[in-house]
Amino acid sequence: MDEEAKKALDELKLSVTKSVTEEVMKTLEANKIDRGGVVTDKDAALAEQKDLAAKQLQKLALGKVKSLTSDTATEGSEMVPTYVASEILRIAGANGLARRYGRIWPMQGANVSVPTADSVSAYRLSGDGVKITSSQPTTGALSLASKTVGVLVPVSRKLLENATVGVVDMIVQLAGEAFAKLEDEWAIKGLGAGEGIFQTVGVPGVTLGSGLTDYSDVEPEDLLDAIDQVDENVSADRLRWVLSRSVLNALRKKRAVVGSDSQGFLFQGFGQSMPATMWDIPYSLSPVMPKTSDESQAGKKFMGLVDFSNLIVGDDQNYTMELSNQATITDTDGNTLINLFEQNMVAIKVTGDIDIKLANAAKAFAYIATSAS
Repeated sequence: MDEEAKKALDELKLSVTKSVTEEVMKTLEANKIDRGGVVTDKDAALAEQKDLAAKQLQKLALGKVKSLTSDTATEGSEMVPTYVASEILRIAGANGLARRYGRIWPMQGANVSVPTADSVSAYRLSGDGVKITSSQPTTGALSLASKTVGVLVPVSRKLLENATVGVVDMIVQLAGEAFAKLEDEWAIKGLGAGEGIFQTVGVPGVTLGSGLTDYSDVEPEDLLDAIDQVDENVSADRLRWVLSRSVLNALRKKRAVVGSDSQGFLFQGFGQSMPATMWDIPYSLSPVMPKTSDESQAGKKFMGLVDFSNLIVGDDQNYTMELSNQATITDTDGNTLINLFEQNMVAIKVTGDIDIKLANAAKAFAYIATSAS
């Protein structure tokens, strides 16, 4: 091989090696993150966080630390914000409507004021030098005052002392799902007077006609009446129905013509794809919403029409995890008492501080209720 051919071959090898190396490096960098100046594989970093969380739970069970809080660096702050708290928020967002669609407002203190404003008008000028007519929005402030929410998970002490990543995943899954359910109930039904769509004064609604005291009495026309209650300036793209599966099924059973015609359903028939909307507005199902099997249905609100951009979820994003083996707690049935010490169990308590409020309550929301008699 002459010198010229050898040189050309070496240049080709160098070119191929360089291109392959660049592609490999791109792939590696795509799967890495920067943590405190040290580049670590994402999967390895997540596994490290889970393992750390499991070890911290073991310390809790053995009494080596009293609690894990994101406020105190020496008592587990490396665990709570980096994995447990973020996972709880992720799971709550995946399972709950309020956190998935609502507007999350970070709270820097116990009380936060959120500015609100309605719409302004635009004008076309008839010519050069013509004045623009001014329009001023109605402004206000929505006050958020954080309230403590928490979940209590009883587990075997032996299980916790030998905590693994699987145990950590189980705990955060349970906590995240519980927070999601609580937040949805708070946002739609309200946990107290003046809360949620169903209990906030000023939210407009539609009541079914006299004698229509069951949730299954709702008709498609009632949904149109509810839509009319929402301000015309609220974009239909931001609205969403919230109801239970049983109420949705009551609407699915409605027919254009009463009879046995399988194609007479207002929704698409059995075996066909169900539409994702009702009157062009998407719907979401929630287990916290009233069901057709409920005992008393007369005079009750059971469906919500929600502009989630006006549903404000204030969250200080600070979660604390504590453990106790001395307390007596109430089991999930609401009646059975569990003596943790006697049954060699421990209870893990996860708490956070949030608040949920409606902005523009009289314009961006509506409900449907049954007749009282």
